[in-house]
Amino acid sequence: MKRRHALNLILAALALASAPMTVSAQEANYVAGKLIELNDNGAWSWFMDERAIVQDGKLIVGSIRAVGKFDSKTRDPNAGNVEVSVYDIAKGTSKKIVLHPGFEQDDHNNPAFLALPNKRILAMYSKHGQETKIYYRFSEPDNPLVWGEAHEFVTPGTSKGPFKADNATYNNLFRLSSGRVVNYFRGVGLDPNYMFSDDDGQTWKYGGRLLQGKGGYSPYMRYAFDGKDTIHFIATEDHPRNYANSVYHGFMRNGQLHFSDGKVLGPVSTTTDTPFSSWDLTKIFAGDADNVSWIDDVKLDDHGYPHILFSVKKDGKGLGKGKGGMDIRFHHGHWNGSAWETHEMAYAGTRLYSGEDDYTGLASFDRNQLNVVYLSTDADPVTGKPLISSADMRRHHEIFRGTTAEAGKTWRWQPITANSSMDNLRPIVPQWQDPRTALVWMRGSYQNNRGEWTTAVVATILPPISK
Repeated sequence: MKRRHALNLILAALALASAPMTVSAQEANYVAGKLIELNDNGAWSWFMDERAIVQDGKLIVGSIRAVGKFDSKTRDPNAGNVEVSVYDIAKGTSKKIVLHPGFEQDDHNNPAFLALPNKRILAMYSKHGQETKIYYRFSEPDNPLVWGEAHEFVTPGTSKGPFKADNATYNNLFRLSSGRVVNYFRGVGLDPNYMFSDDDGQTWKYGGRLLQGKGGYSPYMRYAFDGKDTIHFIATEDHPRNYANSVYHGFMRNGQLHFSDGKVLGPVSTTTDTPFSSWDLTKIFAGDADNVSWIDDVKLDDHGYPHILFSVKKDGKGLGKGKGGMDIRFHHGHWNGSAWETHEMAYAGTRLYSGEDDYTGLASFDRNQLNVVYLSTDADPVTGKPLISSADMRRHHEIFRGTTAEAGKTWRWQPITANSSMDNLRPIVPQWQDPRTALVWMRGSYQNNRGEWTTAVVATILPPISK
């Protein structure tokens, strides 16, 4: 029986790498490839990058530890830890360290990583709208399991208490060809701001405010870097629970904000104020009450053109909070050099939990192949039919891999997980100079960002896709 099971796993992996695959209804908790547990308890939000990197053959992933089960006897005493998991891909071994103990029990506090030329890793993290501080630490050279002391950078603003207008959260790190390191974060006005360092993160200066959300709005941003001097971004007007979002695009180069076609909007602000909002830039997708958008991912192709993933809630019109989110779709978009093209690509299924009716299991590009996408859904990506697991006869989110040969117009889908007895959420594919794919995700049960999750951080190494 063991020999037969091993043969079945080999055949399944070969099928995944070549042709569309059907998973047997009797095969419970199927995973394409070996399931690797990096952390028994961890989660992350998706508005900070890079949440996972590969350096010198090691997969490095950050996460925030939750309370675990919600009673006094089984409560995790390490809830709120900022943790780093390191998996040696060649050796197949995994270790974990605590980057910052007892920080805050919220998945927004996950660290962003940046590999530096001196072989150290810079980690940057902050609490979720609780204070104006941003924390940062450096690993030892070539050793992401040993870190130096925590440093603090105080961003502008004087507010106190939860979710006040100037408190910080989210961090996104990039190193320009000039050597300048830039961190884009949410700060003054609950809007996107930036800070920079010209000595590889040793000291920092506040840069300015990128966009403002006029009338109480607060743009949400995802960023992509061309590896040289240009930062692209996609943005919404606000959070989808507050507004029927559209999606916008722009990029920053040489101190100027640009439209998608390269025309200049104006200078990037160097103060805590700015005249520009997200809706001043290039509109990609027009939202309305029946089409409320929310952004997932953005990456650049070899031409420097942006490709994006976003979701659209189809059933929120006229419904109050907690009433919609039963029909959400994933969309793909790309800039073709002269215009944006967008297409619905898959059913995202139902909301992740009530109250955040636009939240999905999320979608992510394969960093090395932008015609490849990984997404989490509790519906068949093509038909929208609910995914009912043979393991427990309940509906769960599963991971699928999609490939397109038509710039996102049509997609072919293959299951990476199937018939699970838990949810599979928030896939990440870090950049890796290898024909294989390192796929990381959260596996378990997730109720909200404030620590009500029992998800493990897991990964698998997938073989190259056959041409």
